[in-house]
Amino acid sequence: MLKYNSEDSRPESTTVAFKNAQLGVTVDGWLKIIEIDEYYGRLAVVAENVSDTDVEYALLTVKTKEGTLTFNVSALLRGTKAVLLCNQSVGSNPDEVYTAWQTEDKVLFKKQPVMNSDKFEIKIAGGSISLKNISGKDIESDIYIYYKDKKDDVLNGSVTYKIRVEGIKADAQTFVKAPELNESNCRVIFTDYDDKEV
Repeated sequence: MLKYNSEDSRPESTTVAFKNAQLGVTVDGWLKIIEIDEYYGRLAVVAENVSDTDVEYALLTVKTKEGTLTFNVSALLRGTKAVLLCNQSVGSNPDEVYTAWQTEDKVLFKKQPVMNSDKFEIKIAGGSISLKNISGKDIESDIYIYYKDKKDDVLNGSVTYKIRVEGIKADAQTFVKAPELNESNCRVIFTDYDDKEV
């Protein structure tokens, strides 16, 4: 769980601290608003994709006393809980009113994102991401590894990163330098490549 920016971080403080917030609602039938938080000094929302579809992009909006705040939703797969960072530079405010949640510009993945765990073995360790081809055949196309930042096992739902590997021979292993990454601060969410046999 992300820590609140208050002295009382007990779970029951959520409803007390944000008494004017609509929490526990499911927006447009797919995005459940779980809690309001602060992430590195910026307002954030913990939300979960409770639908049976994988969302590539959407914009979440919420009305406040002063206007509207927005949050980007990037690669939020079904059943995934994530933190969405506010696009505006504001912190969380217990006296603020957060209502009328909506999502706009929703884009679904054209093909379902998968790990391809029968083709690749991926590990994050020692400042690098390793990829091993376990498919039994050479893969000539570029391979993309998509990953997200995480904190306390909750993903950053606002941004998704990708690493490109230029093909790989059968049973070969390659390492991509990523000194800022380790198992505790990132998670690979899916991989993609051009499987010419399909």
